[in-house]
Formats: sequence, structure tokens, C-alpha cells
Amino acid sequence: MSSAAWPQSSCPIYATGFDAFSGPPDFTQGQFSVQWCLNGASVTGSNFCPTGNALKLDSSTDDPVVLVRVGNAGCSSVTITFIYAQFAATGTTLKAGLTNATTVSCTGSTPTTLGVLSTTGGICTQVTLTALVSGSQGVLFRFDHGNTGATAITIDDLTVSVTGCCFETHTCCETGPAGCADDVISACVCAVDPFCCETQWDAQCVGEVEALGCGDCGTGGGTPNCADALQTNFGTLYSTASVCSLFPEIFESCEGAAPTLTISGLCASSADPAMRFGVGFPYSSAITRCLDLTAMPAPTLRFKWSRNQGSLGPRLDYRLADGAWTLAWQPTTGQGTTNCIETVIDLAPLSGGAEVRFRFVSGSSVSNGATIDDILLDPGQPPHDCCTIGGPSCTVASVASCVCAADPYCCVTAWDAACVSLATTTCAAGCTGVLVCGAPDAGDCLVAHPSPFCADAACCSSVCSLDLYCCATAWDATCAVEAAGVCAASSCGPGAQSCFVAHLAPSCDDPTCCTAVCIPDPVCCLVAWDALCVAEAMNACAAPPSADLDGDGAVNGADLAKLLASWGATGSGIGSDLDLSGSVDAADLAILLSAWTTG
Repeated sequence: MSSAAWPQSSCPIYATGFDAFSGPPDFTQGQFSVQWCLNGASVTGSNFCPTGNALKLDSSTDDPVVLVRVGNAGCSSVTITFIYAQFAATGTTLKAGLTNATTVSCTGSTPTTLGVLSTTGGICTQVTLTALVSGSQGVLFRFDHGNTGATAITIDDLTVSVTGCCFETHTCCETGPAGCADDVISACVCAVDPFCCETQWDAQCVGEVEALGCGDCGTGGGTPNCADALQTNFGTLYSTASVCSLFPEIFESCEGAAPTLTISGLCASSADPAMRFGVGFPYSSAITRCLDLTAMPAPTLRFKWSRNQGSLGPRLDYRLADGAWTLAWQPTTGQGTTNCIETVIDLAPLSGGAEVRFRFVSGSSVSNGATIDDILLDPGQPPHDCCTIGGPSCTVASVASCVCAADPYCCVTAWDAACVSLATTTCAAGCTGVLVCGAPDAGDCLVAHPSPFCADAACCSSVCSLDLYCCATAWDATCAVEAAGVCAASSCGPGAQSCFVAHLAPSCDDPTCCTAVCIPDPVCCLVAWDALCVAEAMNACAAPPSADLDGDGAVNGADLAKLLASWGATGSGIGSDLDLSGSVDAADLAILLSAWTTG
């Protein structure tokens, strides 16, 4: 086992941004699987790195373990890549051990130290470490928090890649490993060009699919039938597959390690994946199908992007017909490292082109964290209806005014998916089929339905902040139950404990206050009413009576006397009922004594 890089081609099999508070997902595909034992660690929204949620290790007992099982696939090594940050040294190391186990063990042996996570000062640092498989069926990785104190370290954007067993299929019209998904086309091409099935299915092999009469890649046998539109926001569902496999109607081919989707980074979120490039050389890239710009009077190409600090790329190239690739755009130094930027490229010089392709390129052989999202070819057409993505503004003035008051971008730059969402949920545009929290036809939050999201925007956002599945896949029975607990406050009211006293059970006794706390913090109605819930109740609801019962500015014997005088009294509105439980008892005495002063 070694931490040295392995000089063979690799492919990713797993990625997580720790977006769900319940923990990272396990994964199984064929012989490959990834399983977690959090072992004391937990997902937190307070991440040192600006990437949303992260896995947090607080103490020496927080040692999460992840089993990467490769079975008998013949893999040479397993590589784990992640970012981490810590203000002070925690002594955390990444350890590894070979195993043939089929399920993860929190106490499994990890004798080899792959690396020490030593960077401090809250600096977000990326690490890539590799373990040789050496004939075993899996590798057990352990994040060993070595500090005996309570210094925290966060782990995020973790990916797992394997080397020497990258036999994933790809279409015959995209580049990739040797061979392609269609056995007939593959055999036809390789009978003439064995390289395509022995070494790599490169761009020449893709071209030979039609040139040798083996199949059709949508170019009409050399006479392209080019599209007159290009638009994608990469959907709402996360997948580790190549973007060329996921969006063949958009991308004609991929080069290098094909770009995949990510839900982490400045241009992505748990319900809004973006394109992220692979690593290595040739550069990772995605090439669009040919586009016909002949009928576009003033075309522009819009997209959003971001990247890691200190990295190169990404860039955009174009070419006309079979001409050479020409650089169309690349960022200036420092751009895209602190926020998601929208870039608009004027395509006027290409107007009239009948066969134009664009190539989104990583521009770096190492990971640059670059993400691309919300690609739109705008032909320069007149305004569109308010339920359709397009140029700035829309045809209904009242809706446009309402949307743009909240988001000026929609009337200055482009009417994107976020503008359509605002029009749907806030500005009465009457859009149907828009899957977003608060859409009128998204379904009742308290009733299970097969599509994601529900019609109450606040309730939907609250539930999905805790259970991503409800906004990524379907609003199932579990989501409906969670909505009942959080949004309908079904467990709030008489029988529950005071909203101003921490307790292990969820919810509290005041339905109005309970709902006001649980909508922004669903944990309080689904897990426990802890100290944070009490603090939120103090801010959101009527505060409980002060322990200073006589109002003299001090909590002392006079206040104790007043409390004892009403000891055992029951009912509402009793001044000495400090915890609002409906009776004056030991809990009120404890509150008074805890606030005791010497004044």
C-alpha cells in the first residue's frame, strides 16, 4: 500500500457533497460499492469551506470509516479525493487497510497512514491519496481524529476513483475506453481499426462509425443536420455518469476523462447539479452537437461557471464545420473563485454559420473544481412568455415587474430557470409543469405524490433541507409525514413540553410558537426540542416571564418568596410560572435559582 500516484487511467465511481444531514449515501453498482460508518462524526451546515454542508469531526472519538469494495474487478488502486479545513491542528490522519469484507466495519483494521491533514487557519485544502489494492477486494479508509480535545475539522466534496478496472460503457458516438456500448458497431469499426477495441475509442473511432457505414451518430452520414437551439441546466438529479451519456441531445462527444455532474461548488446545489470536469490529459471536455446559427440575428451564448482558487481553466472553444478549434473565452486571473459568475459571449462574428460546435474544456490536467451550469444559446429573439427560459424580461408586464423587483438579473441579463421559479411561486404567472417548491401544481405537502416538491414553498424548503429525497426524486409517504410534523405542527400543543425548556422529545406546547420555530428548523419538530430550539423560540415567540418577579432589577430572596407564595398554583397567566408549564413547581424554582444575582 502506498500514497504514491498510480500511472494508469482511472475513473470515478462515487461522489458526495454531504448534502443530507442524515449522512452520506451508500452506493452499489455491480461489484463496486461504497459504505459508510460515521463513527461519531455528523453532517453540519457550518462548514469552513464555502461548499454547503460538510462532515464534521469534533473529537478524538469521531473517526468515520468508508469501505470501498471493488470485488474481483481487478482494480490496481483506489483513490480518495476530498477537501478539508480546520482552524487549529486536530492531528487528523487518513488511514487505510486492505480487506475482503463485504460490509463496512467501524473497528476494521487500518494500519497504514496515507497522509496527515496538517493545514490550519481555516484554509480549504484539497487532498488526493491513493491506496494500492494488491489483490484484495476492497480498501477501508479511516479519518482518524487524533486530538484529545474538541477541535473540529470538516471534510467535504469527497470522490472515489478506481484505477486499472475502468470498463464503464460509453456510446459509440463519444470517446472513452476501448470499445463502445453497441457490440455490433464496435465489431464493425474494430474490424478495420483494431486500435479502437484494443487501446482507446478516440475521436477517430467516433468518426469511423459513419465513415465505415457501421452506424449513425446523428450527422446524416457526413451532411450534418444541425440543431437551432442549445439550452440545459443539467436537470435536478445527480449522477456520476458522463454528461455525454446523460445528455446526448446536447453533447456530441466527450474528450479525456469525460465531465460528470456535481452538486457541490459555487454554481451547484443539492437540487441543481452542474457540470464538473475530470482530470488528466488530454483535457476533460464536452463538445456540443453542431448548431445552425443562420437564422439567428444576434446570437449570444450564456453560461454560469466557477472554479477553485489558484487553478487554471475552464475555457470555451468553437469551430466552424471541420475547421480548427478557436479560443472563444477564458477567465481572467482570480475570476470565478469566490462566486458563481454568468458569462455572456457575443456570437455576432459567427452569425450565419450553418455548422458551429462549442467545446467546454477543463483547461487543466489537475482538478480545478470548475463547474459549468445554465448553458443557453440566445438567438436574439423577441421577449417570450413568463413561463419560458429566454432573453431578459417576459411578455406579461405585471409578472415581469414582480419578478425583477426581487431579482433584477431577470430583466437585465436573462430570464433563466430561477426567474421562471419566481414567476411561478411568487408572481402568479400560472406556470404549470415547473418542478419547484411552491409551484401551484406541485402537490399537497401533506399528501404523498410521485413527483418531487410540494405547493407550500416554506414547508417544502423546510422538509427538503432535512430530506433531500423529497425535492430530488419524489414526495413520498415519508416526506408527507415530515411535512405533517414540521409544517402542520401535528405534534405541537397540549401534551408537549414548554417551548422555553429544552427536552428530548420533539415539538412544544404552543402550536403557534412551535410552528414558527420548526419551519426554519425542522429538527425541532422531528428529532428533539434542544437548546437551539429554545433560543429560536425566545426570538420568534413571546418570551417567558422574567425570574425578576418583583421587577427590582435583581433576582434574590424577595423573588424567591413570591415564587414560594404561589407554590403549587395551576392555570395560565401565573407570574411565577417561569417555564409556562401551567403550574408553579420545582422546574420554576430551578429557573429562578439559575438566574440568581447578588444585586
